[in-house]
Amino acid sequence: MLTIRIRVGGNRRLIESIHVLEDTMGKKISLLSKILLSDTGVLEDKLYIILNSIPSIQVIEQTESNQLISRRAYVIDAKSKRRLVYAISQIHVDCLPSRVIDQIRNKRPGLGRILMDSHMELRKEILTLGYYCGKQRLFRCYNIYNKKHAAIEVKEVILITDEELKNAAIWE
Repeated sequence: MLTIRIRVGGNRRLIESIHVLEDTMGKKISLLSKILLSDTGVLEDKLYIILNSIPSIQVIEQTESNQLISRRAYVIDAKSKRRLVYAISQIHVDCLPSRVIDQIRNKRPGLGRILMDSHMELRKEILTLGYYCGKQRLFRCYNIYNKKHAAIEVKEVILITDEELKNAAIWE
């Protein structure tokens, strides 16, 4: 399966990286998918706004060893029960406060919501945008920094297609 990866950073801004990804893919990415790819806040909030349905998080696997929590989860549409996003995360236990790690260990709610509710000063840096050609799925890889340390490494695959997003979006 062919995978396209575009590195974000250096002299290239995020929006320029999206254009390079489109050029490499040979097709345009919808506005809604661009919003999801470029999000540096809480992805569940953006999905709620687009779909008018509060997404839930389903942690399908979580393991811990040597100060590292590995987690695989789906973001699920509460109305349709459709899987919207697949996320793989590596959480560095020594880079986050124990109250945050305890919530992550309890597998409640999504990482973005846990971090937002903690009121910590964090920075999300999108490192890579990509496209799985065979499955026609967009993805992004990013780090979440606490102070100067990469506390969490995430890869998110957008499972909902551009057409499904457009059809499900609430247009008022």
